[in-house]
Amino acid sequence: MKHTLFPWERGVRFDRGVLVGELGPGEHRLPWRRSVLQRVDIRPRTMTPAAQDVPTADGVLVRVTVVVRWAVSSATKFVVESASPEDELYTAVQLALRGAVLPRAHTAVDAEREAIAAEVLAAVALRAEELGVAVSDVAVRDVVMPGELRRAALAELVAASEGRAALERARGETAALRSLLNAARLAEEHPALLELRALQAASTVVVDRPARKS
Repeated sequence: MKHTLFPWERGVRFDRGVLVGELGPGEHRLPWRRSVLQRVDIRPRTMTPAAQDVPTADGVLVRVTVVVRWAVSSATKFVVESASPEDELYTAVQLALRGAVLPRAHTAVDAEREAIAAEVLAAVALRAEELGVAVSDVAVRDVVMPGELRRAALAELVAASEGRAALERARGETAALRSLLNAARLAEEHPALLELRALQAASTVVVDRPARKS
C-alpha cells in the first residue's frame, strides 16, 4: 500500500501492532495487510487555554489567560506516550500558570507578566518533552482584576489627577502671592515707585497741532 507524506508530516509505522519506526516526507510503500501508519502534523501551532481564576498570595481572584506556541518534536512520542497529548499539554500549562500566580500579590501579576510566562515555560518543558512536544513560547495575554478592584483603581487615578490639578492651582496662587509680597516690599522700601506708578497710570499724551493759516 502506498503512502505519501508531505513536508510538514511524519509517519509512525506499526507492523502487527509493533512499533517499527518513524517515516519522513515522501512516498512510502507498505504491506497493507500488516502495517499501520499514524500521520503526525509537525507544524507549529498555538494553544490558548481557557481563562483561569487564580487566587493570589493576598487572597484576590485574578483571571489570567496565556497563549502557548508549540510544535511536535518527536512524532513517535506524540503517538505512543499519551492517548491525548494535546489535552495533557493543556493541563500542564494550566497547572503551571496556577503555580506561577499563587505566590504573587494581585498588584504584581500584571506587572510581572514576562516573569510568569517564563516560569510557566520552564514548568511545562519536561512534561512537554515526554509527550514529544517542544514549547517555544508562552505569553500572558490577559490579566483581569475583580470589578471592585478595577473601580477602586479608577477612583484612585481620578483622585490622583484631581490632586495634581489642585497642586498646580496652589502653586499658581503661591506664585501670585509671592509677586504681591515682593511688590509690597519694594513699595515700602522705595516710596517713589508708587508715585511713578501713579503718574504712569494717569499720564496722557498731548499732541500740539499747528494753527491753520487763514
